Amino acid sequence: MKYTLANPTIDAQIAEIQRKLKLSMNGIVSGQMTQKGIIYKKNFGVSIPRIKEIASFYTPNHDLAQRLLNLQIRETLIMSTLLEPVETFTPQLAQCLVMSFNQIEMVEQACMNLFCKLSWSTSLCTEWIQSDNEWIQITGYVLAARIVDKLTQTEINTIISEALKISDTTDFHLYKAVGLCLSRFCRKNKETAITILNGITTIAQTTSIGQQYIFNEVKQEILFMDIL
Repeated sequence: MKYTLANPTIDAQIAEIQRKLKLSMNGIVSGQMTQKGIIYKKNFGVSIPRIKEIASFYTPNHDLAQRLLNLQIRETLIMSTLLEPVETFTPQLAQCLVMSFNQIEMVEQACMNLFCKLSWSTSLCTEWIQSDNEWIQITGYVLAARIVDKLTQTEINTIISEALKISDTTDFHLYKAVGLCLSRFCRKNKETAITILNGITTIAQTTSIGQQYIFNEVKQEILFMDIL
């Protein structure tokens, strides 16, 4: 855990945020999440819209975001991604944050609220998908799916190539992230869709659950969008 200097203003904001979250607690939702394997150190079961509503009352501030992150409560973890100023966020902070992930919800929220807004988000994708850490890989593919319009064709081709290499993974969240990423890439242009289709054709008859999932997701996307 990182230690931060005392700040009366931020101390008051943290106390206020915690009060608001506790008033919005939903024990049933929290219990259901635990039953589904979504486990946090502490979980109030507050809905995402309510978390965003509470966060909207505060100005983005790095020290506040870090304090919220250090609390290690599901809701404050998510809120920290909403209140972290994009302008001062660094690659070092991004690496520290992504290394803490062990829940797909946090991956999705961080990609949507923070990572996709960074001017250097494309470099995160190509770096993270090649990590040995599966949660970092997952984050890379989820982020790539969200910022497809920012990626160059070279970056897209690199990600497609790496995705096909690890398509036989048995990690549920990883093959789902790859399926999402490749499906979104199909919307980029016809040439990209053809490249992906040619790549997944070789895994069409596989017995790998990951490759079957990816193939079906991409195939359905191509048929739905009537791309070819």
